[in-house]
Amino acid sequence: MNRTVPETYKLIDLSKNDFIAETYNRYGKKLYTYAIHTWNLGEDESWDLIYKTLYKVIDTYKKYQFESEEKFASFIFKIFINYLRNHYRDTKKAAENFPLSDIDSMELQNKAEPPVAEAVENLKLKALNEELEKMEDWQRMLLLMRSEGRAYSEIATYIDKPENQLKVYYQRLKDQISKKLNGRL
Repeated sequence: MNRTVPETYKLIDLSKNDFIAETYNRYGKKLYTYAIHTWNLGEDESWDLIYKTLYKVIDTYKKYQFESEEKFASFIFKIFINYLRNHYRDTKKAAENFPLSDIDSMELQNKAEPPVAEAVENLKLKALNEELEKMEDWQRMLLLMRSEGRAYSEIATYIDKPENQLKVYYQRLKDQISKKLNGRL
């Protein structure tokens, strides 16, 4: 019995979430691999751009007609490439706004920070520590291990949460801490 899988773009009867899931299952890992290996992006940046791409596809694909699954795949890839280029351009501009100077590192170490700046840094650090203390152990571990650059698969061995959900938890926790710290300072 030969069952053919329907083309992705013909699955118009699916709900938005089901269509996202199906598109993710068919194209997510390919886009991720391309972003990591070809564009040398980090894991979080890659997934962020992939999700942006998938949501853009969801919003626009019905406006077009596709001859085949390959044409649809090209459509997705083109949107992804545009997001990659925009990301590259934006990060390049950000780097240009903060140029590195030629100050000797020894010179920087010898200069003392003014007391006001030190006090502000201490307040920020104190606020961050207070917010971290309010979190559950697994949340602190996720934030700490991810900030060290550890992979989600490794973190999942220490935290009793599904690996595929850790990205979402991490993003939410980062946003939550940022909002709380900005509100306090």
